[in-house]
Amino acid sequence: MPNKTTMLSIATVLLFSTTLAACSSKESPPAGNTGSGTGTGAGTAAAPAGPVEISIFANQQGAQAIDPSNPVLQEIMKLTNSKLNINWVPFNTINEKTKVMLASGDLSELTYIGNPYDAQVVQMSLAGAFWDVTPYIKDYKNLSSMPQIIWDNAKVKGKNYGVPRPRPLDGSWGVQLRKDWLDKLGLKVPETMDDVFNVVKAFTTGDPDGNGKADTIGLVGDVTQESMGSLTWIENVFNGTPGSYKTVNGQLVPVIFEPTERQALEWLKKAYDEKVLVQDFAVLKSTQSREQYMGNKAGMLGSALNPQWLFTDAMRKIDPKADSYPLTYLIGPDGKKFAGKDSGLLGMYVIPKTVPEAKMKQLLGFMDKAMNEDVVDLANYGLKDKHYTIVDGFKVPTEQAKTDNIPDVSNNLLQIFNRYDKYLRAFYSGIPKDYYERNKKLIDDRTDLSVADPAYGLISNTALTAGPDLNKKIQDMKIKIIMGKEPLAAWDDFVAKMKSDANFTKITQELNEALKSK
Repeated sequence: MPNKTTMLSIATVLLFSTTLAACSSKESPPAGNTGSGTGTGAGTAAAPAGPVEISIFANQQGAQAIDPSNPVLQEIMKLTNSKLNINWVPFNTINEKTKVMLASGDLSELTYIGNPYDAQVVQMSLAGAFWDVTPYIKDYKNLSSMPQIIWDNAKVKGKNYGVPRPRPLDGSWGVQLRKDWLDKLGLKVPETMDDVFNVVKAFTTGDPDGNGKADTIGLVGDVTQESMGSLTWIENVFNGTPGSYKTVNGQLVPVIFEPTERQALEWLKKAYDEKVLVQDFAVLKSTQSREQYMGNKAGMLGSALNPQWLFTDAMRKIDPKADSYPLTYLIGPDGKKFAGKDSGLLGMYVIPKTVPEAKMKQLLGFMDKAMNEDVVDLANYGLKDKHYTIVDGFKVPTEQAKTDNIPDVSNNLLQIFNRYDKYLRAFYSGIPKDYYERNKKLIDDRTDLSVADPAYGLISNTALTAGPDLNKKIQDMKIKIIMGKEPLAAWDDFVAKMKSDANFTKITQELNEALKSK
């Protein structure tokens, strides 16, 4: 589960290079949902006689890049009047390749940027390397109909230097567990972190898979060099915020200064000591965590909502009664129900300033059409009557969809052709209607109680330079505490030092100043 942008995650990449200074996942809900119309606003460039040729640097989420001759992509190009040259870059290498590409200044006309607040991207934006599209948004029907919070969350110093890739505001944060294991062990769905501990302990010691062997683990997860990764949800619940800052009396306060962060580490340490947390969490990759969960070996995993059916479908190849159950909320130490709210975007597409204004408007027109309902449906499901049929208003994949690997194709196409949809994360290819409806209800139930990261989108210049090292230092200490390499008392000493750290203090001050101006 990816982290929200916070006081330090704003600066989790390389510094802006001198070279730059010289430069001038899943599917949407069933049929019947309303979608955006075509973009024909006054600000668009005059319609060309033939297809608009466009180069795109895109995130490849599927196992393979999409061949230009793919019939679904060909149909999308017809609907968008475009001829696309897409450079698909695998997700596990795209961050490094993006850094190199940005440093060289050799950008595609539409270039995907995973984090608008990447240090390089912020510096390039402010240096004028990308088009400021803020004045043009109003002229495009689909772009201007996206919730304003999405545009606001993608702004750098009050301006939009790219088109956000829209995502739902609820459904990204979360944790899933084996509901069938709960039922077998006679346990209730957990609400508090004490409940969670009891559940993962039972999953570890109670033989939930019924094979008579002690071969299951209650909680699986993985971390990164700068965050708690798929275990971050535990900190979030204790701190009551999905980020590294919380608001206290109108001021942003780092959560590491709060006693609740210490409680979160104490909980994790206990889980590690009692071996209900996978013991090699510090070196696991996210794919390995998923494999353990889907492979009937682990009972709980921090995850967004949308892979729910992916997990369940994989589990049922081992246990036909398996059910990966997403929790709607958990109750923190303050007694309040908590779920994290997302930013509403996952990256953005920037247009280099080297692109002429007339072509820039054509590119915005293409991005506007990319949000049309018929285009997004193609990206999601493939060709009607070939890759899916509609049964009771619900899109059901055909066998041909499996043959043509539509889920994998969709994983890629949705990186470009997407629209804002509240229930986007409720759906996954092949999901039964009752599971889809269960996921929709979870999203509805979360809407009023979910909490946003108060520091998202705020920029600290000090964080751009000092942030990565501070972030890593904090994460290193957390791992030492959890694994018992340092006592809990060492965390108190560490926090005291961080309170007097000049850079850390300055970051907090700058973020609070940015909050006021925002």
